[in-house]
Amino acid sequence: QNFRCTYLLNGKTGQRIRLLFRDFDIYFGGEHCPYDSLTIYDGPNNKHPIIRKICGLQQRIVIYSFGPSTFIEFNTTSPAKADPRGYSLDYEFSSRYVDVLKLMDNQLGITHLRGSECDLLVRSNRETTHYIHSPKYPLMYPANTTCTFIIDGLQGEQNLEEVMLTFEKFAVLSETIENTNSIYLRHSSTDYDDDEPCATSYVGIAFIPTTIKSVLSSGEESNYDVMLCDRLQNGSHALGPYISDGPRMVLVFSSNEKISNGDGQKPLGFKAKIQFKTDFGIPGKPIGDSNQCMFQFMKPRGWFNSPRYPANYPLDTNCTYIIKAKPDEQIQVYFEQFALYVNEHSSSTETSCADFLEISDVFIKDGVEILQLQARYCANTFPGPTVTAFGSHELRVFFRSDHEGTGNGFKAIYQIRKAFTEEIPTKPLARHCGQRIARTNDLTSGWLVSPGYPIKYNKDLICDWEITVRPNHQVLLHLVKMEVEGSMTAESVNCQNAVIRVDAEYGIGAAQSVREICGTDKTVIQPIISKNNTVRIRFFTSPDKVNGLKGFNFTWTEVKKITEDDECLYPTMYLCTYTKLCIDARLKCNGDENCGLHDDTDEAHCNKLENAADVRTVLFAAIFSGCIFLFISGFFGYLFKKKFEKKRNKRRRRAKFGMKHQRKPFRNSRPITKADPHLLPAPAASRLTHHNVTTDIIPLSTEQRNEKSPNGEMSRNINPLFTHSLKPIDDRNTFYG
Repeated sequence: QNFRCTYLLNGKTGQRIRLLFRDFDIYFGGEHCPYDSLTIYDGPNNKHPIIRKICGLQQRIVIYSFGPSTFIEFNTTSPAKADPRGYSLDYEFSSRYVDVLKLMDNQLGITHLRGSECDLLVRSNRETTHYIHSPKYPLMYPANTTCTFIIDGLQGEQNLEEVMLTFEKFAVLSETIENTNSIYLRHSSTDYDDDEPCATSYVGIAFIPTTIKSVLSSGEESNYDVMLCDRLQNGSHALGPYISDGPRMVLVFSSNEKISNGDGQKPLGFKAKIQFKTDFGIPGKPIGDSNQCMFQFMKPRGWFNSPRYPANYPLDTNCTYIIKAKPDEQIQVYFEQFALYVNEHSSSTETSCADFLEISDVFIKDGVEILQLQARYCANTFPGPTVTAFGSHELRVFFRSDHEGTGNGFKAIYQIRKAFTEEIPTKPLARHCGQRIARTNDLTSGWLVSPGYPIKYNKDLICDWEITVRPNHQVLLHLVKMEVEGSMTAESVNCQNAVIRVDAEYGIGAAQSVREICGTDKTVIQPIISKNNTVRIRFFTSPDKVNGLKGFNFTWTEVKKITEDDECLYPTMYLCTYTKLCIDARLKCNGDENCGLHDDTDEAHCNKLENAADVRTVLFAAIFSGCIFLFISGFFGYLFKKKFEKKRNKRRRRAKFGMKHQRKPFRNSRPITKADPHLLPAPAASRLTHHNVTTDIIPLSTEQRNEKSPNGEMSRNINPLFTHSLKPIDDRNTFYG
């Protein structure tokens, strides 16, 4: 306890010292060894850099000095914290170890990892280029040597680089390999053994983060993303380039056995070029310089994004995305995310749109590229779906960020499809709808609606309308109804899945005049007047999914801006009071507002006429209804009168003939049997007499006795004894038996 012991190892010039701890057991008081420790300095005293400070229980530690001297210091504290064994080490002075100075070749950014024989750290100084090679290159490399090259690009909020490694020469010979140009791609977790290719000498490359972590933690017993050996001929694909999946790459050179004569060719070993390039994190083919953010896309479907998306994009960055299609194809683009930085404390347009994205169509005329700007999007505008203009087969997207703030950026999907045969469809198709509308003498105003309005629109729609009026006239668009998914306010626009684009300056080439419209609040959109006699309206919906609202409804009107009132004095014209627009007189009082913003004089002047028309309409309706009522009343009165007369005539007839045919009240009579022969008429009595043994003659009924005599007088021969018991028989002399 309280013990200090030092060792000074001095070799000759050109020699290095190798330390091998066969056993090491010193009390472990913490990660930085604050109590008992052994410190190794890379020099003759403790003023030199520390190679390593060690404590705890260690196994087989191997340490190399950079030069010919090493200073070792052992310290213990009081009281002793345990009873460890201490340490035992072997040392060796030798000049056969790798000359690190020659290996680094005095290159800026390449440093030796202290304590190792030949491990180097290669660091970028922003877009720099470095060279590494095997020990003693171009001569035979030493046997039983392992050198690890850790290659690090810049990584931070503003800088993110990737590593590109290309072999200029490669001849790492392995005795178990008989063929040439050997390359082995490894992505499994199995270890290499002597029976595998490149078993004696090889170069292993790790450029995937998980593989890099495994190599740095396991040392020689590791897997690699790529394993190379033998002599590679110029032009071989195995020479690279190899690009890291991140800012780091690790290369390991290992020689296990000495090859006395090699293959008789020079050089031996390897030499590689390392290039640090800015890693923009953008798919596609890089074009231009390594630090230039320019990418080309030619696959039928893909995506592109802002640099380092979904992380914040760097400051002061310009990126260009070139999407190319074939001559008979068109390009469709829609955005999944769009979040640019906006300076909330700035009111000027320039600072609020310092970060922006532009979309342009590319036309080729006489071998010269002509860019036609579609739109520019700032932080407050989420781009809607779009497609290349008719005749354009290339889309160019430009993104710019300034030096102030940053955001998550954007991600967009593109797909290349067969182009439409017409710019404006003559007949609406499944995906391409719209029409050309031309002003005629009978058509000076009209309606323009979305497909199926007011039924829900579908996804993956591209619609084009073109409205043309007479020269020196303009087109006035008025939004009557709008239900298109998205939102619009005075500060922001989000038309991610569906968008209406109105180009009021069609043919002039001013892309900033294109209005993007969506949402359900039509009051945000004021009436639009074209700059010339043509206006273009386009409607796009996302190919993936839309909610499918009702759509939109526009009215259009041919108008003419005038400066003097006498320009609109013809009987066929009407002058709007406030907007000073001259319209067709037939549009007055047609139920639509055709005069523009805050001017309804073409309809307001119709109030008196409308009121008079209303009075006439009510009066006519009353007269017509009265006539109908009188007709119906007279008809039913006539029917009632006829029915009443019929009943009256019937009563008169009954009164006239009622004495002869009085109606007798009906009574349920008891059936007449053989016990009542005196109640039966003569024919019935005779029948009963024929069949009855009593031979009694049944007297006549009361009706028969009361029949008139031939002289018209009633018979009076009524037996008073039977009068009270007689029961009537109907006029048909019906009887019951």
